[in-house]
Amino acid sequence: MSGVIPQDQPSHTPGMKQPTSPGRAPFAALDGILIRTRCLLISFDGPICSLFADMAASRVADSLRAVIAQEGARVPQAIEHTGNWLEILTYAASVSPDLAARVESELTTIESAALTTAVPTPYVNDVLTVCHDSARPVAIISNHSETAVRAYLVLHDLYGQIRFIAARTGPDSAMLKPRRDLTKLAVTGLDTLSPACALVCGSSADIQAAHAAGVHSIGHARTPRDTDDLIDAGAGAIIVSMADLALRLRAHPFG
Repeated sequence: MSGVIPQDQPSHTPGMKQPTSPGRAPFAALDGILIRTRCLLISFDGPICSLFADMAASRVADSLRAVIAQEGARVPQAIEHTGNWLEILTYAASVSPDLAARVESELTTIESAALTTAVPTPYVNDVLTVCHDSARPVAIISNHSETAVRAYLVLHDLYGQIRFIAARTGPDSAMLKPRRDLTKLAVTGLDTLSPACALVCGSSADIQAAHAAGVHSIGHARTPRDTDDLIDAGAGAIIVSMADLALRLRAHPFG
């Protein structure tokens, strides 16, 4: 989705507090990060799109639990009711490599099927266009499968503006966020150093990964609760719309 970006005011969500200090410009923290960095890492789920917008987390989790049951493995109480697919994949890996591979394959199938109903995040096209026009390299980071991430980017004509994708390529959940592995992989893929990168992300797990990898963090908050969670996690700056990021990238085109 693209649109007219406000030229001199940050976007606001009603009821959402703005993380600014008295006497500071609304974008001071964000500007400080963009001035110090030249590469942008963007988390796929949230800042790029909502992949499972049309599918409840419980449905995804139920499908993965069904695979475990079909393989004759016990579904323990710890994951019996969770809607977190990463917890289920991690459990499967603790049982056997074969079970982990079966669960991960089912998850990839579900992710790929969700592509046509995924909801694009407003103004992400503007962010990628500004980065492309100002030669600021972009990498996408995701716990979702690389297959699904790449297919989404191609489907929405975004792939040509992405330099590197660091996403799930197998059942090894130990490499996924909040661990730093994917973030470090993205940094290496852009042939740069961690301090030169900023991660735009929408969860506390992403912020943890950014800190562990030594990159700057920009929290993308869609709700007041997101703002609180991202601030508590230690986000270096907060935006409530990708329009705000596009606006400030235009003001600092070369990082």
